[in-house]
Amino acid sequence: MMIDEQFWNFTTSSSTAAITPQTILSAAARGTHLVDQFPAHAEIFSDVERPLVQTVILASVLLLLILSCFIGNLFVILAIIMERDLRGRPQYYLIFSLAVADLIVGMIVTPLGAWFTVTGSWNLGVVVCDFWISVDVLVCTASILHLVAIALDRYWSITDICYVQNRTPKRITCMLAIIWFVSLLISLAPFAGWKDEGFSDRVLKQHVCLISQQISYQVFSTATAFYIPLIAIVVIYWKIMRAAKKRFKRERDRRTVIRPPPDAIDEKKAMMPKKSKKCPLPPAVVISDIQNNGGAAKNNSIKNPPRHHESSSSASEEERTMTMTNVNGDAATQETKIDGEDGRNKAGIIKRRRRTKESNEMKRERKAWRTLAIITGTFVACWTPFFLVSIYRPICGCQISPVLEQVTLWLGYLNSALNPVIYTVFSQDFRAAFKRIIKRICLIHDY
Repeated sequence: MMIDEQFWNFTTSSSTAAITPQTILSAAARGTHLVDQFPAHAEIFSDVERPLVQTVILASVLLLLILSCFIGNLFVILAIIMERDLRGRPQYYLIFSLAVADLIVGMIVTPLGAWFTVTGSWNLGVVVCDFWISVDVLVCTASILHLVAIALDRYWSITDICYVQNRTPKRITCMLAIIWFVSLLISLAPFAGWKDEGFSDRVLKQHVCLISQQISYQVFSTATAFYIPLIAIVVIYWKIMRAAKKRFKRERDRRTVIRPPPDAIDEKKAMMPKKSKKCPLPPAVVISDIQNNGGAAKNNSIKNPPRHHESSSSASEEERTMTMTNVNGDAATQETKIDGEDGRNKAGIIKRRRRTKESNEMKRERKAWRTLAIITGTFVACWTPFFLVSIYRPICGCQISPVLEQVTLWLGYLNSALNPVIYTVFSQDFRAAFKRIIKRICLIHDY
């Protein structure tokens, strides 16, 4: 669909003639946006109206995105509130708070943004513009910082065996308090004097609602809200991949452990574990924590390690078994080698089981990498274009294409609609909870 060339131009030729290199440098030096240098009647969006068909299509697409964002995050919140199994796990406090932030995006931020995008100008006044920008910065920053917290939670779950036990509601609540405080600080900074001089004129005369273009504020806000979290997320998930790869290798290499002869075990010492200040739990295979997005742990602790059972056979014919425990506390890997008369008959079965087990492990490994790639790739693809434009505009003092601005803005909003899919649908617990919620809705509808 062709876009009218006048869409890219300003309404008067005198406005364009007023733009000079000196004007651009002057605007950048004062920390104001280039649009502040235009006459009062010059607008980013031209007076030429879009064709009706184009307007309807645009409004329909934005409405679909808004509804997806609202319904998806609402389902996540309802699932955690209504399902006792989810409500009792501290790690889901992060998912709940993330869903609240993204729900506000769907309820307040995107509807006002859709009005601005579809109408082509801001005619709701300075107060509503301030409100929209503040809420937008608050919840979008909070949404991004939640992703960092979730990444840290997964990393600690994999690298620190004690963390699963020490993941208390108090600890998660402290993380959430830090997230919302930093987000609030960034969103309210313009009201403390970090707002460019041309803000009001830009809203009232150019009919453009744009965040403060002070260069110092833009550097602070973009670095705190995106660039530092981006680096943190990439580094954390890279470390998770390395840790997971080592655990997969360790799981394959330590399939069996040879039990020492019975007479070599001091039963009294074996029955009385030594006291240790460190976490007494054994290493665990926590790859499922990646695949299920932090939702694999049904309990906040890991079951006790398997005990060596007394053998009824001689030392040369003893049964050698090794069981590894995953975060669920379920047996993850168990292989038994039995020597005796039926050893030959069972050798083929053991080999087939081993090949099947190796194939399943490779599938789990690929699934873990795919999940991490989706999480990181979605975040980078959705938010990088917007924050590149955000930091480029005030530094360059250049006029950004309205279409480019709107596309990058809505890509960022799209991330809030995808978060409930990425962080819950991969989890069996959430899928089951969603099915139960839908059944309840259908039953209510039938009545």
